[in-house]
Amino acid sequence: MFKRKAFSDILSWSAASPHTALLVRGARQIGKSTLIRHLGETEYDVFVEVNLYRDSAAKDALASSRDAQELISRISLLSPTPLVPGKTLIFIDEVQESPDLITMAKFLVEDGRFRYAFSGSMLGTELKKIRSYPVGFVTELVMQPMDFEEFAWAVGVSDESLDTVRRACGALSPIPDYLHEAFLSYLRTYVVVGGMPGAVQTFLDARGDLAAVRDFQFQLVASYQHDITKYAGSRALNVEAIFDQLPLQLDNRTRRFVLNSIDDDARYEAYRKDFVWLTSAGVAYKCDQVSDPKSPLKATERPGVFKLYESDTGMLISRYPQSLARAVFYDERKVNQGAIFENAVAQQLSAMGFSLYYYMNRKRGEVDFLIEGKAGEVVPIEVKSGTSARAHASLTKLLENEEYRIPRGIVLSRLNIEVRGKVVYLPWYALFCLDEVLIPEAELPKVTLPKI
Repeated sequence: MFKRKAFSDILSWSAASPHTALLVRGARQIGKSTLIRHLGETEYDVFVEVNLYRDSAAKDALASSRDAQELISRISLLSPTPLVPGKTLIFIDEVQESPDLITMAKFLVEDGRFRYAFSGSMLGTELKKIRSYPVGFVTELVMQPMDFEEFAWAVGVSDESLDTVRRACGALSPIPDYLHEAFLSYLRTYVVVGGMPGAVQTFLDARGDLAAVRDFQFQLVASYQHDITKYAGSRALNVEAIFDQLPLQLDNRTRRFVLNSIDDDARYEAYRKDFVWLTSAGVAYKCDQVSDPKSPLKATERPGVFKLYESDTGMLISRYPQSLARAVFYDERKVNQGAIFENAVAQQLSAMGFSLYYYMNRKRGEVDFLIEGKAGEVVPIEVKSGTSARAHASLTKLLENEEYRIPRGIVLSRLNIEVRGKVVYLPWYALFCLDEVLIPEAELPKVTLPKI
């Protein structure tokens, strides 16, 4: 099993939250079941797993339970070993097949004899259909594909090397050249392989054979398309059209999703639920445009003007010609790789819990991402895939505008760490150290509001 950051949250739930069930949701094949299974097998004397997708008989048996006691009785019949009060974890996987089972979590938790974990793909969409969500009785965890640091752990990068990068980011001093070049290579590999555990395992098992990884990614894309057909109901054709358009829209000059690519007469309100479906299912990330780079960014967002990124960079690159994957891996700089690197950054920022925004102004230009830092300060981020990392006129205009009072901007590129005025240049791979780069709250300027 790969080392995952989410497992510490799952362990915390197991140790400190006896009065809630665990609900882990996220897109298909990101490692949800593996982590819960590992918890059950290492922390509990008895572990019972019921997969509602694979076992239709079990699904029918549990779904027809009239109350929590009957549900427990039926689970006990499915278990190969007796359930032991206080020492048993019951795991119901693929619960999107029968989401109303989650309504029983309150009564299962109140019964108190056993611990319960639920997991499923596409749950972000299916939860909206539950009759009565048991608020207060469920600890919910949203998982995403592996981030770059988790990928580095998986391929054997030492903790010492990662710590060296982290210390350099905290001090804003260059990383040793030999390490910098090595990490650039790891980052390019991550961009091609992505963060789906199955793809990473295929990469390791095939000893770096990227053709085998690409075949696996093709299967993943097909499984996502199948899930859209199965779970999106009457909107499946619209959702699939958006999913199919995603790589094409990212490849255009502005990266903005153009609605008339779906239909000449398309309007955002008519398709809004379809975009919500994709983002709720963990298939895509929506990055809304803001018209004013001030906190809170949400105040000036334009939900109908946005970019749509794929949840995994490896899956995205598999949907382009193989020549693009080759260009990224071998660092062929004449090939435009902007969409891929932007997607990789969107994936990392989302994994860190940031809401995604970008800035666009006809006079001042466009900045790839805006996030809000530790004290709500706006942090503009530019992503440079080519050789002109220091050409960032739009970012410079934002930083020079005294009205916005933006303390620091970040440029992500192949360059080593460097500070020039308000601009911090970071190598792409160092994004996992963003917390070390953001200005501490104590050092931010104090704003005195006028008295009314």
